[in-house]
Amino acid sequence: MSETSKNKFFWLRFASKHPILANIVYICVAGAVLIGLGFLFLNRWTHHGDIDQIPNVASLDYERAMNVLEEQGFQVEISDSVYDARLKPGTVISSWPKAGAVVKPGREVFLTIASFQPRKVSISMPLVNVSSRQAMKYLESVGIKNVRIVNVPSQFADLVLGAKYRGQDIVPGMLLPVNGEVTLEVGTVPTVSEEEIGDYHETNSTDVIRDSWNEPDYNYDEPQSSAYD
Repeated sequence: MSETSKNKFFWLRFASKHPILANIVYICVAGAVLIGLGFLFLNRWTHHGDIDQIPNVASLDYERAMNVLEEQGFQVEISDSVYDARLKPGTVISSWPKAGAVVKPGREVFLTIASFQPRKVSISMPLVNVSSRQAMKYLESVGIKNVRIVNVPSQFADLVLGAKYRGQDIVPGMLLPVNGEVTLEVGTVPTVSEEEIGDYHETNSTDVIRDSWNEPDYNYDEPQSSAYD
């Protein structure tokens, strides 16, 4: 009898005498086979051991960047858009994962691009009847930095008397582009020069002298008549 036949005969005798233990062995063997097949399938599904590198697509227009990434098997999504007057609209600013990162093939890549229109902000506070410093500080806090100051005569120095965008009065709730120019009309107290002050005093002095010349002459030696005479 061959060795294989002996082993097979032994297992049959063992299984017939100990069916419960034999079933446990069957289950363990079947489980090990299934686990092995699962790992094999998982490695193929997740491309275990396969790596790829994110290409640098910054400064490319979106269409070109998308073609470059998709040609290498990546999926592309736009995650954000930022307005930058120095960049052409649609230009890729950055990517995530960053350029040079080692990732799995087919990974999703998120792009930040230059927006086609500037971001708009809502004005939430009045810009008039406040100091120019307060108005400037608020505008800068919401992203508006292009502010033009126009001085207008007023008895209230440094008080904003008017706020305009393209000739229109700015009111709370109004939407303004962050790159727009805002004009603030700021009150300035008129100043008087020393020469003007000197001319003023000279004119007043001349008027006083002229008035004194026009006064009637009185003879204080003669008795003055009264209403009771």
